[in-house]
Amino acid sequence: MKHLNTRTVYFAIVALAVVTGSFGCKKDSGVTPSTAAQISFGLKADNASMVLASTSGPVMNSVGTNATSSIITWTSGTANVSKFQFEAKKAGVKTEIEVPGANTINLFAVSPSLFPTKIDTGNYSEIEVKLALAPPAGNSIPFQLKGSFTKADGTAVPVELDVNEAMVLKTEITNVVIDATTDLKTTFTLHLNKLLSGVTLADLAAATATSGTVVLSSTSNTALFNKIKANVGNIGGHEIEGEHHGHNGSDDNASQGGNDDPSGHN
Repeated sequence: MKHLNTRTVYFAIVALAVVTGSFGCKKDSGVTPSTAAQISFGLKADNASMVLASTSGPVMNSVGTNATSSIITWTSGTANVSKFQFEAKKAGVKTEIEVPGANTINLFAVSPSLFPTKIDTGNYSEIEVKLALAPPAGNSIPFQLKGSFTKADGTAVPVELDVNEAMVLKTEITNVVIDATTDLKTTFTLHLNKLLSGVTLADLAAATATSGTVVLSSTSNTALFNKIKANVGNIGGHEIEGEHHGHNGSDDNASQGGNDDPSGHN
């Protein structure tokens, strides 16, 4: 039997859009037990702490403070994902596969939750991997972050970001080859150190607090929220990992990788 090594390859998110509708629900019906592999979808966030300067946006991956900067730290984050979807062409024919997500995905989990389904083997091209953040319903918020920032006088202020709108995150990948001995794991990564680009400490310090917390949403501190929401298209990354199962029944783990952040920061 041909022996393949596991490869870990990172791809940049090409488009991250806000939409009002849902993407298609068509599912590929050609997967059979004799030819199917497994594909799993996940979502996580990184760079939860960053420096927010008084007169400019956050400094990538910086730690510590000085007279003109402040640490902002996200301590919890959740996403309500209605579904993940894989769209591609195989031998010139369009294929769509989807799997339900979960109401509350912990973005800071040490091991991100994975949502598996079956996928037919073969060579896939013109690939789009999507996840749909569900519309807000009741107390359910599609994308939420909670944390705190420090004012110039050292006072800590709780802050909450509520992206209470349906969204679709989409990444494009050139091609992937899937064989019967390889399971595929695809993970969206949200780089939070890019989320507040262009937002200053003065912006946050001047924001209206609700019961002591600065809430940023479409109905609270709206102008500042819209500035942050405009950055969402630049915070995403994507990674795909293939886990090969050797002929002896064991998993082989070899990898090659790259960085999905052109600036060199994770």
